[in-house]
Amino acid sequence: MNSQDPLRQSRLGLRGILLVSGGVLVASSVFLVPNLDVFEGSAARTDLARPVEASGQGTVTGAPSEEALESQGAAAGPADTSRPLVPVYWLGDVNGADRLFREFLPSPAASSGDPISEAVRIMTEGEPLDPDYTSPWDPASSISSSVSTRNVITLDISSDALAQRLDEEDARLALQQLVFTATAAASDGGLITGGEASSVVVLVDGTADYRAFGSVDLGGQLTRDTGVLAPVWIIDPQQGVELGSESLTVHGLGPAGDDSVVWRIDRRSEGSAGGTDLFLDGVVDIVPADGAPGAYSFAVGLPPGSYDITVSAPSGDGVAEDSKSVVVR
Repeated sequence: MNSQDPLRQSRLGLRGILLVSGGVLVASSVFLVPNLDVFEGSAARTDLARPVEASGQGTVTGAPSEEALESQGAAAGPADTSRPLVPVYWLGDVNGADRLFREFLPSPAASSGDPISEAVRIMTEGEPLDPDYTSPWDPASSISSSVSTRNVITLDISSDALAQRLDEEDARLALQQLVFTATAAASDGGLITGGEASSVVVLVDGTADYRAFGSVDLGGQLTRDTGVLAPVWIIDPQQGVELGSESLTVHGLGPAGDDSVVWRIDRRSEGSAGGTDLFLDGVVDIVPADGAPGAYSFAVGLPPGSYDITVSAPSGDGVAEDSKSVVVR
């Protein structure tokens, strides 16, 4: 990407910036109705600790109903679900190139009431649930944010978070990770109003025009580039979740131009060997969505044990996939 990419718009005057007001962020599910902006982060609210339910071993459903999507809870994994969850984007490998994936993680124990800063703090110093995901950011000693009436997020982050030296392509991807995380958290926290697309102005130690990661000059507004998103996501369940039910519904997103995704569930062997054997597999339709990948959903019945869930679709000359490990008690 170069300086003409949609990452950057005109320089923003900082008048009219509104400080983010404190408040309590409620728990959020991580699945969105297909005709919404699936990457904003706003979603239906439900009990995250309650496992999803499905009927019948090996049962595969087609497109889920809107009611099912809107009420679907997130399997929040091993994290502490007593705290509100915030959306965080990570890097993951797709055919040898890094792309963005999203998880929902608990907000810090001492909540600041600013969901944007909390999500960005987790992005810089936290660990993803999925061991396949990474982040090039270092812990930030300070983060603050504000939002204007035109949905422009001004994010002030300390320079220690950008200590690594990256080439231009990797630096731009890291900035997109920041942009997606900040805008998703703002939407999920109800800080973004309708009618205006959101964008991000990044200040470093209170100063504009910083050279990020030693290769990209900041300045102006940064906007989302959907081309850096992974083609296939498993959104629910998240990595490491323990289910108290033998039934499971898997939700996710696939390429909008494809008709279906392929899925498989491998059962992990007990003992020190740690091998896996195919337990179930199949194909499920995805639902096209204008300007965004479509949704897929399938339901399976699993006896107690440990499982690896993989969903894949063709991508370029290879295959894009996402995988999650779960335990059924």
